Amino acid sequence: MEGKNSNAVELVLLPNMNVLMDKDGIIRITYLAGSIIDVQDKMQEKDVVWKLTGGVKHPVIYTSESMVTVTKEAKEYSIEVELEQPFLAIAMLVDNFAYQLLADFYYKFYKPKTTYKVFNEEARALEWLLEIKKHSLQGVPK
Repeated sequence: MEGKNSNAVELVLLPNMNVLMDKDGIIRITYLAGSIIDVQDKMQEKDVVWKLTGGVKHPVIYTSESMVTVTKEAKEYSIEVELEQPFLAIAMLVDNFAYQLLADFYYKFYKPKTTYKVFNEEARALEWLLEIKKHSLQGVPK
């Protein structure tokens, strides 16, 4: 785990998740093993992301350790506040078929408005997020 955090700029540890901003400006949200993510957790997540980003849109990558559950209410809350979030794009990193199905279901059922894509390889997810970030900065005065 130490290697994954070696490029951390800031790391916030919450009871059910870790939220990290890396040196590339990517927000990494990891749900911890055995957690049940509820609305309160999602509210804490939102507050931490706002503090880390200052409200400026950043690419985000979500990962989950084993046996994580996100309640229906938490999913609905996420969609409710989605456009208030400083999310440039969202990559969902999944490491098994069950999480792949859940991520695909979330996309089809809740229809996120932020650019959203599911990956099973971290390198590809990060490449995609950095490309979106690069394109979002084009045309911005230096």
